[in-house]
Formats: sequence, C-alpha cells, structure tokens
Amino acid sequence: MPARPGGQPAPRAARKTGLWVFMAVVLTLFMLFGVAYVMRMAYEDWRSLPPPPWQLWLSTALLAASGAAWELARLRAVRADWLRARGATLVACLLALAFLGSQLWAWQALVAMNYPVAANPSNSFFYLITALHGVHLLGGLLVGGGVAVRLAQGARGDRIETSILLCARYWHFLFLLWLGVFGLLFYVTPDLVQAVCTSLGIPRS
Repeated sequence: MPARPGGQPAPRAARKTGLWVFMAVVLTLFMLFGVAYVMRMAYEDWRSLPPPPWQLWLSTALLAASGAAWELARLRAVRADWLRARGATLVACLLALAFLGSQLWAWQALVAMNYPVAANPSNSFFYLITALHGVHLLGGLLVGGGVAVRLAQGARGDRIETSILLCARYWHFLFLLWLGVFGLLFYVTPDLVQAVCTSLGIPRS
C-alpha cells in the first residue's frame, strides 16, 4: 500500500480499504438477517410471500442501470472526460432515486394484495430487509449526490476520480446484494429449505 512519510497510508488507498471494510460489515449484517429468515420458516405460522410484483422487477432494472451509469462515469473520469462523467453521475443518482420510488410502489402493491407488514413474519422480514437495503442505498446516494455537486462546481483530478470509483464499486455491491435479497425473499421457500436440509442430513423440525 502506498504510504506517506511517517507511515501514514495514502488517502486513495485508505478510502478504498475503508469501503471494503464497510461492505464486509454490511454483507455480514444481511447474512445474519438471511439466517434468521430461513430459521423462522420452521414455524407453522409462516406464510410465504406471493410472486414478486412487477414493481420489484422494475426496481432491479433501475438499480442495474444506476450501477451501469456509475461505471460509465468511472470510465469517463479515467479518461479525464469530466463533462460526460458529470452527466453519467447525475443519471446514476436519478436512477437511484427512481429505484427507491419503485420500492415504495412495490410496498404499496403488496399491501394492496393483503400482505401488510404485521400480517405474517415473512411480510415483516420483507419490509425490514428491503428497507435496510434502501437505507444503505440512500446513504450511498447522499455521497453520490455530493460527488455530482463537486463535479458541477468544477472538481477535477485524482480525488474526485477516486470518489467516482468508490461510488461505482459500492453500487455494484448494492446490486449484487439486492439480487441476493430478492432471491432469498421470493425463491427460498420452506420446501426448498427442507429439501436442502434433508439432502445434507440436517434434522429440521
């Protein structure tokens, strides 16, 4: 790792390391919720969620597009094409806002389908886990919005390029995390868990 005189890590390397550590903590948190979700399925009052409403597929597409826009911004910044980097950053932030809006829309759709938050443990997990993911995206959006503002104010050079790189990396992480959440909530069923436990010889009540 590059270092400054006196043994202090260079800011670019330190920021990258900090993001990796943060993402590891977030991943661990979601894994713990995932384990709790699977364990809770063993109880008789469990009622599986319905097929995902189309708004959640829209959410997935919007988040993928937002990550792609951040990646484009990163590539433009590497080439010092700051005008296009600024435009791609703005698009990425707008798509992230649209993702959050589509998530709220999906919540409304599920409530209309008689799946409110307190009706069943699976419902509660859905709203809790998707809200937690949304909070982490909102935090990233605040940082990303700050990057967009700095670009609009004329920020250039290595520091802003690193900021764009870190935002792109975080958005890719959020997208992969969302795919995991989506699969867990809608495609991991009690029957599937029972089949896996049986094949592994794990007793499950």
